Amino acid sequence: MIDQALELIQAGRAAEAEQLLRRQLAQFPEDVDALHYLGLLCHQSGRGGEARALIAGAVARAPDIAFLRANYAEVLRAQGELDAAEEQARAALRLEPGQPNFLFNLAAVLQGRHRIAEALDAAAGALAARPDWVEALALAAELCAALERLDEAVEYGRRALALRPEDAGLLITLMRYRGRACDWRGREADVARLQALLARVAAQPLEAAFAAVNPFVAYEYPLPRQLRHALTQAHCERVLRAAGAPLPPAPARGARARLRLGYVSADFHSHPTMHLMRSFFGLHDRSRFEVYAYSIGADDGSEYRRHAAATVDRFIDIRAEGARASAERMRRDEIDILIDLKGFTHEARPEIFALRPAPLRVAWLGYPASTGRGLNDYAIVDRMVAPPQQAADYGEQLVWMPHSYQVNDSGQAIAGDVPARAALGLPANGFVYACFNQVYKIEPEAFRAWMRVLARVPRSVLWLYASRSAARERLARAAAAQGVDPARLVFGETLNKPRHLARLAQADLFLDTFSINAHTSASDALWAGLPVLTCPGEAFAARVGASLVSAAGLPQLVCSNIEDYENTAVRLAQRPAELQAMRKTLAARERLPLFDTPRFVRDLERAYALMWKRYLAGEPPQAFSVGARAE
Repeated sequence: MIDQALELIQAGRAAEAEQLLRRQLAQFPEDVDALHYLGLLCHQSGRGGEARALIAGAVARAPDIAFLRANYAEVLRAQGELDAAEEQARAALRLEPGQPNFLFNLAAVLQGRHRIAEALDAAAGALAARPDWVEALALAAELCAALERLDEAVEYGRRALALRPEDAGLLITLMRYRGRACDWRGREADVARLQALLARVAAQPLEAAFAAVNPFVAYEYPLPRQLRHALTQAHCERVLRAAGAPLPPAPARGARARLRLGYVSADFHSHPTMHLMRSFFGLHDRSRFEVYAYSIGADDGSEYRRHAAATVDRFIDIRAEGARASAERMRRDEIDILIDLKGFTHEARPEIFALRPAPLRVAWLGYPASTGRGLNDYAIVDRMVAPPQQAADYGEQLVWMPHSYQVNDSGQAIAGDVPARAALGLPANGFVYACFNQVYKIEPEAFRAWMRVLARVPRSVLWLYASRSAARERLARAAAAQGVDPARLVFGETLNKPRHLARLAQADLFLDTFSINAHTSASDALWAGLPVLTCPGEAFAARVGASLVSAAGLPQLVCSNIEDYENTAVRLAQRPAELQAMRKTLAARERLPLFDTPRFVRDLERAYALMWKRYLAGEPPQAFSVGARAE
């Protein structure tokens, strides 16, 4: 019967195989193979608890079979039981030292435990035995990137792609590693290759399309809108399928005194999202709203984490829970509106939203794009990042805030001591352009524009945040290739937030990137009194800068094209009075809509109330605007 079940599994007839294995266990409850294979089927279908119990039973009955230990380790890893997973993975290796599959499993467990160097050693051991193993090459590349060994990451990624040249996911990953190292060689060819690969994949059935491709990559490169939409919806559909059947509809709720809001994020720690939201939770009107926070990320012990926990009504760590358990918890908590602060970004858990744990689900802040049709009912935007004529690009119904979609912390501290320019490596005289975006956002087109600006403004410098030596070296070479002395590039170090904000006072003008704008870093600059010059593109991520400067009272810093952007950057260096007037506007920052956190919270609460009013009336979600209020 076991052989027959295995044949059914190989033929993709998992349900029939499961029936056979259950019959076998009913007759022979000690059958190790039946326990093991039924456990694997449960694991593959997302029934983690049953999978764990079954494979644990197999291990208990046959503790000296290495592959049982290895598969048990994988089941435990998937459930976040990393201590136990490592114990089982190492037990498998003691039984069969050097077995590449077991080394690979151990590497994945150690990666989850953030022991990256050890994980890389294990992955390298697997590759020593199987040098052409694509998954191990991809894992090694990821681990090298985490260790900032970007050139090695690129080499591992290149080897993986050479073995599987039609894999769009591998190409994207390699392009991202190159971008983090500012290695732009062959970028245009890579973009063309990626577009061709994705276009071919798009012709496949939706359930097979774009495997392992996060849709946000479509916004990092100049790809057609239709491909962006297809990528997004394919990813959304995968999430919906993987989550399984949604919870039964919530019981009908009548009006009650306080709406119960649930915010879901992996970033309740020192992260740009919490830098923006630090004062937000405490400003909710507790006579009308209860605020729950569901943390799906690590506790870093930071003040940001402690403050978030202290300023909500309930703070619940659900990182170790499965999606269904978390969704059922939220249903028991009677959350009315569940807010997704992650979208499809790192450590996101969109499958929780796919299970429909609350009557209304809202996407906001953490993901500057649509999450597709089916995950969220509404998306919080503004008319700059998501103009009404682009509403069809979104699977959610749009809610347009009156100013910017982005909240800011009106109590954010700036260190009292502003370091001298010399201490920052900046010239005492001369115009200082700055961009403190992550370097992956610096595309060649933006860098070429910056170099043309430097060439037109004598004694000016460009101040960048580039912590990686590989990126610094390549940017210096790119400057030299355009006839600009690399000494005119100044690289800033990582500082804590108050000191970073203080040093920004020594810059004259922040230059935004194009495809992915400055988001939190632009708000930081504006809060510190530094004007931000931006040139909006087509998509949300390319329009955030325009949203922020407009809400900061400086719409004149929104440029219509790259030529306008360059000319404005040069003109402002030559007209200090014009720039000083902008600084004066920013000096009254607490009165600007961008930095009026209480006003923002009141506007967002009005949005929640309008959503809920429609829900109580039995009406489907519908786009609407939140009008500006006289303050």
